[in-house]
Amino acid sequence: MKEYPSPAVPVDGTNPSVYQKQQPTLDRKGDVLIYAIIWGLVGAIFGGLYVGFTGMLAPLDMGGLAVVPAAALAGAVGAAFYGSFQVAIIGTLAGAVSGIAYQVVADSLHAGELTLVSLLAGMVAGYLYGYRHEAVSGALMKALTGLLAGTLSGSVAWLLTRTGLPLNGFASAALLVPVTGTFYIYGVYRLVSRMDCRIPLPLVGSLVAGVLSVLVAGSIWTVHDAVTQGYLHPASSPTGVLQVMGAILGGALGGLLTGGLYARLGLSWLHRH
Repeated sequence: MKEYPSPAVPVDGTNPSVYQKQQPTLDRKGDVLIYAIIWGLVGAIFGGLYVGFTGMLAPLDMGGLAVVPAAALAGAVGAAFYGSFQVAIIGTLAGAVSGIAYQVVADSLHAGELTLVSLLAGMVAGYLYGYRHEAVSGALMKALTGLLAGTLSGSVAWLLTRTGLPLNGFASAALLVPVTGTFYIYGVYRLVSRMDCRIPLPLVGSLVAGVLSVLVAGSIWTVHDAVTQGYLHPASSPTGVLQVMGAILGGALGGLLTGGLYARLGLSWLHRH
């Protein structure tokens, strides 16, 4: 009697029930790795920018309250990278190139001139990109969501400092990245889905890239000045090399652990970006 292969058992002898049980496990492990890497990269960016923004706000003599706007600005940039990667790259490149070029070319450095140069570079680059691509459609709302999430997480960090808990650059970034990311991915769906941005795409790209360019250029200025002062006058520099590197490492570690943990738990709202 001729035997036919059973539809329940593949020809290669594998048990489909076992395969179906293993496949979600493999997918879950892949998600854990991917989201851990993504959150770690965004966390490193957040940490570096957070230190830079803290240094930029130092002349305002805000004291411990400076953590709130610094976290808010870093959250906006981080949200742009997480939700609108193309626009964020354009704004970051425009700010980095214009900021570094200005410091190399200019005889005397002025913050106002740097702001104008980086803003113009970012707006032009963002306008040209937005004119040809639709990827900028949600960039503005996502950046605003990141700004709000950073404000909330910065408020949490400020309240902790009020209790006397010491937070250096590493600890601040390691705390702020998970809290900001949680506020962002949990709230971005509700905010973006209910608010319709009717600004023309070229203007959205120009606005977001221009603001990012200014923030990145200013952060580069601050970090460069802090690192230079740290080498020349280690005792008098409030933001030195170790603090910058510590914040980057803390943000990367906080993002790595949080992104991997959320993916391991299988939270459905993790995919909202």
